[in-house]
Amino acid sequence: SSRFTRQQTSFASKAMSKAAGKGSVPPPPPSGYGKSAGKASGKAAGKGSQDKSSVTFIKVVVRRLTGEEISVQTELDMLIQNVRASVGAKLGVSAHRIKLLNDGEVLNKNATVRESGLEDGAVLTTIVLPPVYGALGHAGISAPDEVISAKMELHEALSEAGKLTPVHTAKA
Repeated sequence: SSRFTRQQTSFASKAMSKAAGKGSVPPPPPSGYGKSAGKASGKAAGKGSQDKSSVTFIKVVVRRLTGEEISVQTELDMLIQNVRASVGAKLGVSAHRIKLLNDGEVLNKNATVRESGLEDGAVLTTIVLPPVYGALGHAGISAPDEVISAKMELHEALSEAGKLTPVHTAKA
């Protein structure tokens, strides 16, 4: 076992000595470098894959139930989950607490913007769920709506009966 350790040490020191003196990391390529005008290039050429330079951005308006509107720019191939995170960041709440609706239908968080049928200028409705959804979401728990509803009813009943002690948390 000690021989194995020496071999590992020897291999690691040889690798380090080969890398030593090679200079600094080269700077990133300039903006627009390697982009083609509509044709795929490199490894992707001829394989039917999409050219990365054709990424399309759209702007959607997200309207809260209060009437407040925020604008979010997104890529067509971005997941709805990431759009929820952007909306949550702008509203100062966890993405787990955000529900996005288009024409009354909740958008699937695992679908892309394109798959959801969103276009530039689309108006979405957002519902900000109670904080318990965020706490559960951070813990990786997805509780059924009936359970959350029952928990909220219990919370309200205990609050009205004066049986709850407020918990104060520091805001970051």
